[in-house]
Amino acid sequence: MSTSRSSKMTGLLNHRLRLTLADTRTMSGQMLAFDKHMNLVLSDCEEFRTIKSKSSEAKQIKRSLGLVILRG
Repeated sequence: MSTSRSSKMTGLLNHRLRLTLADTRTMSGQMLAFDKHMNLVLSDCEEFRTIKSKSSEAKQIKRSLGLVILRG
């Protein structure tokens, strides 16, 4: 891992992040730690999912997860 990427990630420690995953879920939580594989540890994490119903209305569902490890 390059020094510049590590220093940028270190600057984000203990800040609240909102991340969009590959499957379009959004996670929001406080970043506690990361490693060289870009695995993240988030505390007080919440998951937001957008679900489209048959009547074409988009509905956002919020779920509280707590402590989460996101694989990088």
